[in-house]
Amino acid sequence: MKIKGALLVACYLVSSCVWAQPMVHLKAGTSGSRPARNQPRPLHATHFLIQFPSHPTAEVREELSRRGMRILQYVPDDALMVASPLTPNVEGLDVLAVTMLDPSEKISPVLANQVSGALLVTFHTDVDMATARKQVYSLGFDVLENPSVIPGQLVLSGSYASIERLAECDDVAYIMPASPDLAAGIPLAGCSGAVTEAGPVGEYVLVSTGWPKDSSGKVALQYFIRSLTTKLSASAAQSEIERALREWTKYANFTWSAGTRQGANRTVDILFASGAHGDGYAFDGPGKVLAHTFYPAPPNSEPIAGDMHLDADEAWSTGANVDLFSVALHEAGHALGLGHSDRPGAVMYPYYKLVAGLTDDDIAGVRAIYGNSGSSTPPPTPTPTPTPTPTPTPTPTPTPTPSSDTTPPSLSIKSPGYTIVSTSSATIAISGTASDNVGVASVKWSTSTGNSGTASGTNSWSATIPLLVGTTTVTVRAYDAAGNSGWRTLTVVRR
Repeated sequence: MKIKGALLVACYLVSSCVWAQPMVHLKAGTSGSRPARNQPRPLHATHFLIQFPSHPTAEVREELSRRGMRILQYVPDDALMVASPLTPNVEGLDVLAVTMLDPSEKISPVLANQVSGALLVTFHTDVDMATARKQVYSLGFDVLENPSVIPGQLVLSGSYASIERLAECDDVAYIMPASPDLAAGIPLAGCSGAVTEAGPVGEYVLVSTGWPKDSSGKVALQYFIRSLTTKLSASAAQSEIERALREWTKYANFTWSAGTRQGANRTVDILFASGAHGDGYAFDGPGKVLAHTFYPAPPNSEPIAGDMHLDADEAWSTGANVDLFSVALHEAGHALGLGHSDRPGAVMYPYYKLVAGLTDDDIAGVRAIYGNSGSSTPPPTPTPTPTPTPTPTPTPTPTPTPSSDTTPPSLSIKSPGYTIVSTSSATIAISGTASDNVGVASVKWSTSTGNSGTASGTNSWSATIPLLVGTTTVTVRAYDAAGNSGWRTLTVVRR
């Protein structure tokens, strides 16, 4: 499939092409950014990108609101996405251009290399989702229900021939691949993106400019841990956070060191908080928003620039469920200036998963901002490993059960009995066993090619999996009645 305007590059790779200023950093814009241009307003358009010569101040944002515009998101560099029933009135303001996202800028470059698979569609934050559902149904798409999707998003299945028509809808902000787990309805914890003083950052955004170099020409950052979760020992929690920070320094040209006071310049404050905690982004209790992180300075000002906030009410743990290392690794990427990746296997994909380290896509992103440290070669973006541990999840429950149960089921794949299989068949039959302290409720499977289903049986289960030519990763997941899950994967190569 060829999508007009899409880039056949990794989501984070930034071109060396130079355009007239100003630029906004979009994943699917021309060379990752695009020059300002004025466009005629299409019928029914209500979403506009307003570009400024410098960061829009609080006074400017207040004036836009006074003129009837609702600020939805901040767009690096120095632009705002607004909703307005009329063409924005910017008379007398220092504005460079009023534009709209081109349909091609709403389509992930990753989709240029795909011909099938579920889609993750993000709508502008002011859109009524009942209306959004009617729009996608009218274009021939089906909604794959997953109760854990981030508000304002839908997981869709349908013909890729209709993607461009979907992107032409004014309410649609961005279209990217959905992970197999999302398509299978498996509960996941999502990240709504980096935040700024001027608003959150959209899925269509590539990166910020990152932290500037200091007077010595280096990017030397500090971190200060203001508070820790009570769900883990202080030493374990601090160790996991510091391990996540260090992971990024393996590949990019910047440094972390422990700070001595909170709020210092070029210092990322890390804290656990409950509910409203003074930054305008209140937490919502266990099982929903896990964390949020402010972009660096610019666009945020000190002392909040780069700060990482984690919800103290979550069931933080190590190696299972809400894994602190995995979440901190993702949020540290935002603290360094990264947006979300469109690749489901990446750490910076908008839905958290249990990970051991960065992928090549994450590394390309941080190197695009800070350069190569020269110390490590990036690993390939992995398919799920043969024996992964459970994905962090807000643990929604299929059926009521005592809330104290946090033990995930154990699951094994007995047949074919090994983790990498080569076959010429269009299907593969697999089977195994599952067990749990309160009983196995269901066993489900999904594939990296977008198929999914429910296995027959629970404690002893079996399934027949369809295969495409090439490599398919099959993920089998057992659920107990509390929503805890355990999983195993199988890699199948169809010749």
